[in-house]
Amino acid sequence: MSEECKEELVKEALNAIRGALLAYLKVSCKKSLRIIRLTGQKRLRVDFYGLFNYYDPTDNFPRFMDAYSYAVKCVGQEKVNEVLEGEVIEGGDTGHQIAIPSERYEELCKQLGEA
Repeated sequence: MSEECKEELVKEALNAIRGALLAYLKVSCKKSLRIIRLTGQKRLRVDFYGLFNYYDPTDNFPRFMDAYSYAVKCVGQEKVNEVLEGEVIEGGDTGHQIAIPSERYEELCKQLGEA
C-alpha cells in the first residue's frame, strides 16, 4: 500500500464500492438471472453507470468513482477486482464495466436471497 494511503480510508473505499455492487444486485438479480439462463451467457457485464445510482456516498468519497479511484491507487486493480467479484474493463462505449462470471453472479444473488 502506498504511503499516502490510509488503511481506514482504503477499507472505507472498498466497502463503499462493494456496497454499491450489492445494492445493484439486490434490485437486478432476478431479471439478470433469467437472461443469463435463457441466453447461456458465460459472464455478465455491469456498467459502472448502473452502480452510480446505488452508491451510498461517504464523507470521504462522495462519488463512486472517488472511492474506486482511491482503492485502485492504494491496493491495485487486482484487489479491487476481487472486491467487485469480477474483472473491471475500462473504457468502451459505455465507460467502465465489471465482467462477472455467470456462476459467481448467481452465487451472489443466492447469498442476497434474490436467486
